[in-house]
Amino acid sequence: MYEGIVQDLIDELGKLPGIGPKSAQRIAFHLLDADDSSVRRLAEVLIKVKDTVRFCEVCGNVSAEDECRICSDPRRTEEIICVVEESKDIIAIEKIREFKGRYHVLGGAIDPIGGVGPNDLRITQLMSRLGSGRPPRSSSRWTRTSRARPPPPTCHGCWRPSSSRSPASPPGCRWAGTSTTPTR
Repeated sequence: MYEGIVQDLIDELGKLPGIGPKSAQRIAFHLLDADDSSVRRLAEVLIKVKDTVRFCEVCGNVSAEDECRICSDPRRTEEIICVVEESKDIIAIEKIREFKGRYHVLGGAIDPIGGVGPNDLRITQLMSRLGSGRPPRSSSRWTRTSRARPPPPTCHGCWRPSSSRSPASPPGCRWAGTSTTPTR
C-alpha cells in the first residue's frame, strides 16, 4: 500500500476493465515518471471525451454528433440492421468492409447474475426502430436472417423487412443465409 494520492491513483486505475492491481501500479508509476505535458494532455483528452462524446440518437453508436457517421451516410442501406452488443463491435465488422447496412448497439448483454435485464439494454429502441418504418419500406414485418458463415462473435444477426415474395438473403451482409420466420 502506498500513501494517499498515489494509492488513490492506483485504486482508480484498477477500476478500469482489464486492469488488475499490478497493471494499475505499473501505469501509476509510469504517469508519475512521465513529463508534465504528457500527463496534462492525457487529462485534457479524458475530460474532452467525457464532455463531447455522446451516443447516436438512432443506433446508439459512439458519436461526436447527434447522428453517427454511419447513420448519416446516405450510401448505407436502411434495409439491413446489424445488432451488436457494444460500439466496439462495429469496428470489427467495419474492418471487413463488406457490410453496407446500418447498426443497432444494444449497450451490453443480458446478465441476470450481474443484474442486467432487457430493460437495461436498448431493446425497446430497437423494436421501435424496426416498427417505426425507419427503413424505406411500408411493411412492418421483419425477419431475422440466418448465417451462412459464422459472423464475428459479437454479431447478433442482421434484420430486414420481410418480403412474402423474396426469402433471399439481404444484399450486403456477408453472414446472411436465407430468411427465417418473422419475429413480429
